[in-house]
Amino acid sequence: ATAKQWAPVNLFFCMMLFTGMAALQFNSVPMVTIFKNVTNIITTAGDWYFFGSTTESLVMVAFGIMLTGAIAAAWNDITVSWIGLFWMALNCIFTSGYVLYMKFATKNVKLSKFGMVFYNNVLCVFFLLPVAYFMG
Repeated sequence: ATAKQWAPVNLFFCMMLFTGMAALQFNSVPMVTIFKNVTNIITTAGDWYFFGSTTESLVMVAFGIMLTGAIAAAWNDITVSWIGLFWMALNCIFTSGYVLYMKFATKNVKLSKFGMVFYNNVLCVFFLLPVAYFMG
């Protein structure tokens, strides 16, 4: 029963890992960094939408500075492909989903920190081993 309750967290985690690796195949590292900064903004918006959290204005300013800095640092190495954007968009969604669902699950699924790590690693084997086998 606990594994069933924890499985959505783990599915988000595995998809975050898989889409992150796929995104790195088609995007430069600076481009991935830009999108990872966008992911923080998406997560904050999701935190507001799902949990009613408020964000201070200085945090919003920090997001703007962080995103501007990532774009400035990557300016000479921004290469974009449609498949790269696809994988990066999925990665942003699954990363935010993982963080947000983890917040929900830690309140509703009674597990110790060790239990969370244990279930995450054990369930990852079931999700990622078939992928690893078929991908070679």
